[in-house]
Amino acid sequence: MTSNVFNSKYRRLEEIAHSLIDWDNPRRCHHFSFILYKQRIVAIGSNLPKTHPTNLKNRKISRVTGEDYSDQKHTCSEFNSITKLRKLTNINTKKCVLVNVRYDRNKKLALAKPCMSCNNLLQYFQFKKVVWTTNEGSYQES
Repeated sequence: MTSNVFNSKYRRLEEIAHSLIDWDNPRRCHHFSFILYKQRIVAIGSNLPKTHPTNLKNRKISRVTGEDYSDQKHTCSEFNSITKLRKLTNINTKKCVLVNVRYDRNKKLALAKPCMSCNNLLQYFQFKKVVWTTNEGSYQES
């Protein structure tokens, strides 16, 4: 079940994500995940063109086409933010909110819904709420 969220609540996270982007980098999109605990940022992850041994175990399958793209070597921002959270703190993820923000190459907000692999990861860690940007510039939550 998804619902729309009031947009300005996460405006500061958009500004932080925008400031972290290297616009000279020719990547197709820039994806950031923020983990919030008591409305404070406790971890930030971004999509990276390298991989992690744990991430290699998770197959990447497109929600739309069903295509398996596990051979692409990258780590998702959700995985990176959870890894940082687990290394740096002992905060229970059941009390945290994960917010995904994605900018396309035209510097516009884009759909940042977690992929199937990341969705399984988020269900495993039982986040209180998962929120992502949409193509219209608003937010949805699950």
